[in-house]
Amino acid sequence: MHPRDDQNPYSHVSQQLKELHPQLPRVLKVAASYMLEHPGDVATLSMRKVAENAGISLPNFARLAKMLGYASYGELRDVYREQVQHGDMREYHLRAQTLQKSGGQKCADAKWEEFRTTTQSNISAIFDGISPDYFAETAQVLNAAERVYLVGMQASSCLSAYAYYLGIMVSGKFRLVRGDGGILADPVAEISENDAMIVVSQRPCARSSVDLAILARERGAKVIAITDSPAAPIAINSDFALLSPNDSPLFFESYVGATILIEALIGFFVTRQTKNIADRVSQIEDTRKRLNEYWDHTKD
Repeated sequence: MHPRDDQNPYSHVSQQLKELHPQLPRVLKVAASYMLEHPGDVATLSMRKVAENAGISLPNFARLAKMLGYASYGELRDVYREQVQHGDMREYHLRAQTLQKSGGQKCADAKWEEFRTTTQSNISAIFDGISPDYFAETAQVLNAAERVYLVGMQASSCLSAYAYYLGIMVSGKFRLVRGDGGILADPVAEISENDAMIVVSQRPCARSSVDLAILARERGAKVIAITDSPAAPIAINSDFALLSPNDSPLFFESYVGATILIEALIGFFVTRQTKNIADRVSQIEDTRKRLNEYWDHTKD
């Protein structure tokens, strides 16, 4: 039995284990139950340790792997390891469990190097995957818009807030859609074909972010998606999709790439602004100082 096109190997294995469980011999039921209940152990521990924890003999896990269609237990374990590293939000607890179990200085050195390599790879993929012309065309949408709505929910909320912080310094056209109190309609009530929306969201995308992107396009506004995959619902419901790989050896996805794209978008916006923005930035800075927002050692 092969996975459906919409199933990843881990989901397929979990489904097989559940379907096979009633008809398995008692000892293999124990093995199957352990794999369903402790996927983090399968990803991180040796077969000997897993068997010891489950309280059954070691060959039973190899037998179960063959019943699931894998040549060896090691091949099956690779499915779990891949899911822990690249799974969606439902596997955050597995990835956290994996990270917690990999303590020690030697592992810390390796993890730091892996984090460095992965982050550099994510950044390289952004610049290799987005052409300068496409990015310039995307940024031009901001300059042509009357208003630019900024959307980011859940973990992405800090990114939309950062985009607003940068954007509002150079133009009053930026609008932050927070959804405070569960209210989303009011901030976008006036969105129209003259406007644009930047939506930051990574899989699994926040439902409200997808709904807002769909609404914006229905009203004729241009939607710019900053996301991790062309298959993400945000990308599908956008006019421009800026892809930011988010691989990480840690238990959460990386937002380094998304931050780079936000900074670049606002930067390109500034280079194409026809209005003099220096006076606005200067006024904001003077007001911040007037309100004592910055640390000033001369006053303390």
